[in-house]
Amino acid sequence: MAASRGVDNWNDNFKGQGDVSTVAKVDTGVLYEENGNRSTQQLTRGTPVTYIDSQSKSHTRVAIRVGQDIFFTNVDNLVKPKSLGAVNLKPQAFGLSAPLSLTSYVTTLKTSIKNRGDIKGELQEYLLDLVDYVSSGSGGLTGYKFTELPMAPITKDFGEALGPIYCLKSGLINLNLGVNASSTISFPSSGAAQLLDYYINTPTNQYKISAKSKGTANTLKMVSLVPTILNDAKLSSKHGTSLEFRLMSTLNSSSTNMGAIQGCVLIGAITQQAAASVGGLRGNSTSISDTSKQLFGNLILNDARLKSSKTITLRNIAYVCEKKIVEFSKRTMVSKKFTEIVKDVLNNEVFYVKLDIDNGIPKFNIVSTSDRTISGLHFRNKNGYDSTSDKLGFKI
Repeated sequence: MAASRGVDNWNDNFKGQGDVSTVAKVDTGVLYEENGNRSTQQLTRGTPVTYIDSQSKSHTRVAIRVGQDIFFTNVDNLVKPKSLGAVNLKPQAFGLSAPLSLTSYVTTLKTSIKNRGDIKGELQEYLLDLVDYVSSGSGGLTGYKFTELPMAPITKDFGEALGPIYCLKSGLINLNLGVNASSTISFPSSGAAQLLDYYINTPTNQYKISAKSKGTANTLKMVSLVPTILNDAKLSSKHGTSLEFRLMSTLNSSSTNMGAIQGCVLIGAITQQAAASVGGLRGNSTSISDTSKQLFGNLILNDARLKSSKTITLRNIAYVCEKKIVEFSKRTMVSKKFTEIVKDVLNNEVFYVKLDIDNGIPKFNIVSTSDRTISGLHFRNKNGYDSTSDKLGFKI
């Protein structure tokens, strides 16, 4: 498996496409005059040209217009047509939704890649080669300039489309789950399951899969947990009145800043009066009043940065509250309760399938929340004193 060249390149990327605007790919490409003689001019890298389909004779003599002149050259001297703009590479963009067998899934995915007008040239070829590579488990992916391909969305988004193939070819096969060639692949409806990216279905079970790319942590957000508990009578009855769940619910239903502040009220770190004194403030850089400074005095005096600050912002005080909540979540019994809640929501079985692409080669790793990888949960904070990244979540 490699980037197409020669007659395959011509057939796949140029022939039958009409006139195609592109640029020269090589430093010194040979040109031929219309009479067949070798031209004294040469094609240099980056020169704008137009491929002329109606006058092209073969892959070694494709017609191009350079300025006002027409020449012939080898098709491999031209940059393949590129996909224009941002390309949606998520599984749903390829029509992957209904339960599909592995064979049907691969066929549907490859057909969609070929038929989509926004996926062209080397991007199309590389995506098809990735599908073939993961399907076969071997081969080489050569001849591509990965710096010119959208590798981040390929890894993150297209990785969600490749993951099910990996699961059914090897990832879940040897885990005694009953997953085999007759298992099917399906995807949750939009917004229906924020914990999941796809399902692997057997006659007796449906396994939940969360896709991850290298560099992303397995973080469970409150928006993925709290609604599930509230909408399940059994889970709500079991956990709904606990301090830990009420803290989770507060973080989920409030803004990043106010969720942290109200959460601190719940755990007894500040008073409701202190929280109310900043309740009407908006924006990270909004300064809190002198009255609020007094009400938050204990937190401020015990923070190395804030205790010497004349101006204290809403974000500053929210960050200190986040730190208090993270500390609280690390207490042995509190962490144990959080772990129990999360395991109940996950039903003890979510698989994380992580993809890394190294020099164009995909490499998968798989872990499960049903084993000892989920224990001792506590909150993870990705925010800072002056800016926010996300609400507090659990790191798996």
